[in-house]
Amino acid sequence: MPDYSIKDILSSLWKKFWMSMSFPILLFVGVVILQKLELRIIPPGNIRIWGILLLVLAAAFGAALPILQRTSFHDKFLKDNNVNISDYIEYQKRLFILCSVAVVPASFAYMFIVSPLYMYGSVLAALYGIYSTLPFRDKIIKELKMYKIEEQIEF
Repeated sequence: MPDYSIKDILSSLWKKFWMSMSFPILLFVGVVILQKLELRIIPPGNIRIWGILLLVLAAAFGAALPILQRTSFHDKFLKDNNVNISDYIEYQKRLFILCSVAVVPASFAYMFIVSPLYMYGSVLAALYGIYSTLPFRDKIIKELKMYKIEEQIEF
């Protein structure tokens, strides 16, 4: 008999998602409030360099590193041809943490009022990272079947 149910897995993943995303989302809301109050924060140095740096960081944590993490997990599956459900949940947790970090540079780009290209690029990279890790039921079920974990769970 399976140890996990899909309901338990989804509940656990949503809880981990909100735990990892709560601080970055609160940070972004705080930055938006600062902007609405017209409080300007000027970073030290060249604003263009800050824009490029923050865009690269947001893209790295919102897209590049999660892709690397997914590829690494998939390679492990191909090598072992077996994945444990606890390994899959830990993998999802690492994805949540990576993508939540992308919100921080996007928040700073918004706060520093860098060039619109860099600011919106940073925000889009962070939003992509968050969206790509949302633990929707259909997505999780497809991944569980792809990694042959469905024998370990109860639908």
